[in-house]
Amino acid sequence: MKKENNNEIISNLKLGQETFSRNIGLSKQIYFGLTYEDITRYTGIPQPTMLSYDKYWVSPYISVAKQIAELYCVDLDTFCRKDIGFYKVEQFQLLKRFVSRVGGDYSNIKEKINGWIEEQLSVNELGIYEEINNQLKAEIARLNKEERAVEIKRDDRIAENFSRNFNNLHKNLCVSYRKISTALDISIGNLTRLKKGGEPMLETVIKLSAFFGTTIEQMISDSPDFHYGYLQQEVGKFNNRFGEISSEDIHLYNHKKANLLPKEQAKKLVDELLN
Repeated sequence: MKKENNNEIISNLKLGQETFSRNIGLSKQIYFGLTYEDITRYTGIPQPTMLSYDKYWVSPYISVAKQIAELYCVDLDTFCRKDIGFYKVEQFQLLKRFVSRVGGDYSNIKEKINGWIEEQLSVNELGIYEEINNQLKAEIARLNKEERAVEIKRDDRIAENFSRNFNNLHKNLCVSYRKISTALDISIGNLTRLKKGGEPMLETVIKLSAFFGTTIEQMISDSPDFHYGYLQQEVGKFNNRFGEISSEDIHLYNHKKANLLPKEQAKKLVDELLN
């Protein structure tokens, strides 16, 4: 592998960590309206530690990264790959799950959105998602004032799952530590530590998942369902992309923005989304 190509790959992989940090910072303040005190109440993660993750892009241990993703009702692959601010549908799904988890009320939200629809001259599909998201954020703010919280525990099995999955991939795909080390700029000493059960940082799992052609969630799952025949063809190709918005996603965004809905159809969509 040429050095310039390797540098380009490593730069892309770093975007995964950067995207994760940007998403948790925006999720805390803008989408969910949480304070650091709220996050500590939910997760037990100290405020200075959380600050280091979303402000200074420090890579957390993988079990902590998963705990943070669980707080925001999202999987790690979405948080490391997508700018949640652009994806209004995904943003809606996260907010809805969060409200459901702490026992929020959808009936009042539906009433407010239907009133908003009646006031509009025209309504597009994207606008419906944006208004629902605004109302869900307001409901989360209300729930936060009531200090409703569900404890999000750190899963101590994640490090064990990762070690087992990493060793299985290494063994079944017959890839040497030297090749992994050279491709990912991870020392052989660190790879040996991971083999023996040491817990990796999120940044390391992002790199390894991209190298082996798996998802991040597969790397930490207790049942990853690896298809080794397929992965044998994917090793070292680095097809995983991070922090990018695809042309297909832009097309879908523009379609929803251009898709004007009659008011009754708009209300029906709201009812379906908030069931």
